[in-house]
Amino acid sequence: MPQFVHVAKILPGQRAAFLKNVKEGFESAAPALKAVGFTRITSFHTPEVASDDGGLLVTIYEATDASVVENFYNNPAVIEGERRNHGSLVTPHDHDAVSSNTPFVDLDLS
Repeated sequence: MPQFVHVAKILPGQRAAFLKNVKEGFESAAPALKAVGFTRITSFHTPEVASDDGGLLVTIYEATDASVVENFYNNPAVIEGERRNHGSLVTPHDHDAVSSNTPFVDLDLS
């Protein structure tokens, strides 16, 4: 399955609120995300976030096809959520590159 990476810079003091939003949003939408072609979504944050000084949230989407991720970021509910988050919980950023990520290292260690 192809994987796609999204990175968001969390604003200082917003770690708990942002991580809660992300976790609850993905968990509540899990059946719908599966139905449209996502096979796995993994999110984690960088260690400096532990001090609530900001940091990065990294989300890895695994999907049947790149179009699944493209359609996700064109969904009106996702666009609205991103609009609310940008500038209040995370630094504004672009999503155009998410579905065109190309790994520069892909090791199968099985």
